[in-house]
Amino acid sequence: MKKFFLAGFIVLAIGACSKKLTPAKTTSTDSNTTTIPATRSVETKTVASAEVIAAGKTTYEAKCGRCHALHAADEYTAEKWVPLVDAMAPKANLSETEKTNVLAYVKAGAKQ
Repeated sequence: MKKFFLAGFIVLAIGACSKKLTPAKTTSTDSNTTTIPATRSVETKTVASAEVIAAGKTTYEAKCGRCHALHAADEYTAEKWVPLVDAMAPKANLSETEKTNVLAYVKAGAKQ
């Protein structure tokens, strides 16, 4: 009995961790029916406001620039900036808001 319970638990755990599909949508317009196929979840890209980016630039220049030469935002991709800022934020004594603003600034100018 314990083996069945353990096997059932493992199957449920694996199923819970798998990627989910969004169900197909059916839309009706007049006599036409359009079916939109199921798709995997899509990663959305959020765009920071101009105020957040400006605040990030100010913080980047003030706090990051006091210890070393500043890198151009387009020197790295957005994905590369994240671990760099994560590693340097404690050294620059950035608050969570300042860190978020700096990330918004460098991501806005990052190379594609």
